[in-house]
Amino acid sequence: MKFSIYTGVYALTLLISAALLFSIQPMFSKMILPLLGGTPQVWNTAMVFFQVTLLAGYAYAHATTRFFGIRTQAIVHIFILIAFASILPFLIPEGEVPPVDKDPTLWQLMVMATIIGGPFFVLSGSAPMFQRWFSETDHPDSFNPYFLYGASNLGSMTSLLAYPFLIEPYLPLDAQSNYWMYGYFLLIFMSVLSAAMIWVHGSRQKAKERPAQVDEHITWKRRGFWVLTAFLPSSLMLGVTTFITTDIASAPLLWILPLAMYVGTFILVFARKTLLNLKQITVCFSIAMAVMLTFSISSIPVHSIFFVAMHLAVFFFAAMLCHTHLAQARPRASHLTEFYLLMSIGGALGGIFNAIIAPQYFIIPLEYALILFMILLLRYSSDPDKTLIKRFQNFRERVKTTGSDPFFDLPVIGAIGISFLIVFLAAHSANATGVYGTSAFLILFLLTLRSRWPFLIACFVVIFYAPPGYNWNVGQDSKILYRDRNFFGVMRIFDYGKDERAFLHGTTNHGTQPLDEAHRMTPISYYSKNSPINDAFDILDKQSGPQNIGVVGLGIGVTACFTKEGRSYDFYEIDPDVAAIAQNTRFFTYLSDCGSPYQIILGDGRLTIENTPDNKYDMIFIDAYSSDNIPVHLITLEALTTYLDKIKQNGLLIFNISNKYVDIEPVLHEAAKAIGIMSVAKVSMAEEIEGTNLQSLPTHFVAFSQNEAFIDSLKNKGWSATMPRTGVKTWTDQYSNIFSVLGNDISMKRIRALQKEKRENETTSNENIDTNSVKKLE
Repeated sequence: MKFSIYTGVYALTLLISAALLFSIQPMFSKMILPLLGGTPQVWNTAMVFFQVTLLAGYAYAHATTRFFGIRTQAIVHIFILIAFASILPFLIPEGEVPPVDKDPTLWQLMVMATIIGGPFFVLSGSAPMFQRWFSETDHPDSFNPYFLYGASNLGSMTSLLAYPFLIEPYLPLDAQSNYWMYGYFLLIFMSVLSAAMIWVHGSRQKAKERPAQVDEHITWKRRGFWVLTAFLPSSLMLGVTTFITTDIASAPLLWILPLAMYVGTFILVFARKTLLNLKQITVCFSIAMAVMLTFSISSIPVHSIFFVAMHLAVFFFAAMLCHTHLAQARPRASHLTEFYLLMSIGGALGGIFNAIIAPQYFIIPLEYALILFMILLLRYSSDPDKTLIKRFQNFRERVKTTGSDPFFDLPVIGAIGISFLIVFLAAHSANATGVYGTSAFLILFLLTLRSRWPFLIACFVVIFYAPPGYNWNVGQDSKILYRDRNFFGVMRIFDYGKDERAFLHGTTNHGTQPLDEAHRMTPISYYSKNSPINDAFDILDKQSGPQNIGVVGLGIGVTACFTKEGRSYDFYEIDPDVAAIAQNTRFFTYLSDCGSPYQIILGDGRLTIENTPDNKYDMIFIDAYSSDNIPVHLITLEALTTYLDKIKQNGLLIFNISNKYVDIEPVLHEAAKAIGIMSVAKVSMAEEIEGTNLQSLPTHFVAFSQNEAFIDSLKNKGWSATMPRTGVKTWTDQYSNIFSVLGNDISMKRIRALQKEKRENETTSNENIDTNSVKKLE
């Protein structure tokens, strides 16, 4: 009974500590996200802070273990826990804003260190420290406290999964901070209880009863292996997170999925009974890699969620592979704190590599691909018998003993079967050539299982031919003119043949300009004559007097070509490099040649527009993206209230919400309903631009106005009332729920309605033509 109480107290203390440690990560990252434009790099930088602080916490645990007695260490730890309670609850001071003229990475790290650095530091040292305390008790399992690491990771996993599904949807940020503080007070109490057990049931009186142990010799090669196998999955986690959030949204749910998988692998590999052995993990990793890389080089259409799931599956088994190696190489309890310290060094190096080194030195985002290949090398550095080879060789031997033709072994049968599948898919595909091309890699995978190097080389070629999150080939006959990368993402400028020049941010078009001099000033892409933005400017053109237009998100400055005498533009742009590109006449000339007076105001659009006088603008146009990711803080209730304060009574607020993955219209619909303002929306299809060989892009816009006449004018041009969506509530600075808007259901509903209307108009037109023809014949 006594021993079960030991286990329960220490397991609960570790669970609470880990839950606090991992819940503060998405919570504070969400707090600071609006100050940095909602870019995915915010999470990567936050993870660097968390990993480096975790390293400091493990170093603190290791140092106090080495230089202090167990009871002295307990007193020191509890004193520090109590001292940092004085700064709770945590919040970001008003007026704290990042620099607008340089990389904000250092600023973000400094803010995080100042506000949450202390509590996070002392929590980081708790896991190894409490395990060390347990190892000094007279519990029968005190010689092997690693099983408590499972309790710690269970707390981590629980808090991570609870945050997007239970905490974020129901608690505003200030309430989250308060509840976190109460949990911290509970941890202090449990820490005192755990320390008391050292005094009551400490192991000194039992030391003579313990069997003598020979001290384990730890080589530097073994220490280096600990660091390596911790570095690789840490870096890969950030790589896959960036890949996902770049095109969907930088939000806690999408941060947490890879992190929860990462923590989950620790639970599995450090459990008393493992779920999968190294051989099985290697098999799963190889298959997941083959499937993912096959779809990477194919033109077979797949749903974006399926593609993301493939990447998460590869990441999960890659992390399992690395962490299994790490768990199998762990030392005895006497070296426990050193093991955790070196493991955290590897984790911190992974974060530093992805968040700081790679953006500075890799213009092309190759870090994800590079780490994937390094894990493949780790997979092939193990015993070949722990791969698929042995299993298929055994199958072949069984075939030989039965007298069957050895040619028909499992790899060959699989290759033939997949070949038939590929032919079938090609017959039903618009691009048969691309589908046929995928068969080569699949067949190579199956036929080279007996020799590991051909498959490794094939993976190397495919990984770097089509790196995750980056396409080398931006189009047939395309020519890259410019590449760069910074805190806000990857930028490219390229020419599509001789017709147009495009600016890509991440994977999304952020502006296109015709190269033909006759159409050089013609707005295209999201701003063509087919686009809903033209409806707004048509109405403004009929109004007399000077006009001020505010645009959040510069792009290449296309909107400056909606010219009118007396109309001027204020462009709000968070990325100085984008401002430089838009004004560089070697690349784009909308700003220089269209003739509209303009100024570019650097900084986050919402924060900088707050400094503008009220009732200044005739229209505010929100068109700010990081790749396809729409920064959440630009579409909250408070954000809309700010924008509406800055436009005139009869003015217009309009959003470009074109997106492949999420529905923003219901979010804006709920905000309009909460404010009590009229809102309308419209989509447009991709169509050929008259007089050119160019096509516009499909778009989705939402508009707000207090002027009923303005809304009526938009309705006359095909706009209609915004639509709600079940489960979507009003988003505020304290609350948002990306899970409720995944999938672009409303956009697709509007597109289907538009297609139906177009078909009906074409049918009516054909009927009229037929009637006229009959009349002529008569």
